[in-house]
Amino acid sequence: MRLTYPDQNALVALGRKARNPEFRKKLDALLDSVSPTIVVSSWHLIETANTPKLENAIELAEFIDSLRPIWLLERRDIQRLDVEEDFCRFLRLECPTRPRVTTRSAVFAALNNQKDAPKFDIPSRDFVRQWIEDPEQLRVLERVYRNNAETLPRLRELKKDGKLTEEVRQRVNEILVAASLPETTPAGLHVGRELKMDYARQAKIDAVPTLAIESAISEHEWVSQGGTDRNTLIDKFHLISALPYVDEIVSDDKFFRKIYPVAQSTGHVRAKLLGNSEFLSRF
Repeated sequence: MRLTYPDQNALVALGRKARNPEFRKKLDALLDSVSPTIVVSSWHLIETANTPKLENAIELAEFIDSLRPIWLLERRDIQRLDVEEDFCRFLRLECPTRPRVTTRSAVFAALNNQKDAPKFDIPSRDFVRQWIEDPEQLRVLERVYRNNAETLPRLRELKKDGKLTEEVRQRVNEILVAASLPETTPAGLHVGRELKMDYARQAKIDAVPTLAIESAISEHEWVSQGGTDRNTLIDKFHLISALPYVDEIVSDDKFFRKIYPVAQSTGHVRAKLLGNSEFLSRF
């Protein structure tokens, strides 16, 4: 099974071509075969809802569901799982590997810090509709990228002024790791504060896939003065989450292609980068 993660533009392009009945037949035939399996995330729906054109958004949301995709957990939920597994290695405990790609309901349950339940198993069009009709819900979800946008220029200034010392880096890394630590072990035993601190002090960001990739991309941005606009930041969230856990990412985005070698340097990249035209030529 080949896991294929199209970015938003690739998904839109595929949806437009699928309006043609003959193309749709070819698409369905390929999806019915072993490969590829389309992977999407909550960010695809957030981007879909970022429009006043409800009809177009609903069409795209319904198209996404028609692909019968599996769903990638949101970046922070993946990072928590990555840190949990590294923490278990530190404790020398058995730690079952939990999937990063799962069902739509499991993804939205995780976003709400709840266990998966039937109430989260609703069509994508319903999520998109409620976000368009009640934009405040969407603004709450997007605060995550606003915080990132405010932090990046400050880090650049520290780098420029020579104040981003190894001590500062280590402290930032400890905070990142500590924020993702579980409250209990996989067996349900409570994890004490001292044990968490011991782990955080020795933890290596390079050993935690999504944190390693995010750190490498951020370091590159501190130097290169890359964009902090909404689209660039969401592109980064797509990359950080998907690169270690899918087989290919479909994108023509210049930011993706610039950052891809930087992410590869971490040793945690599983996905190959595929252009839109090459992807569409399969159908």
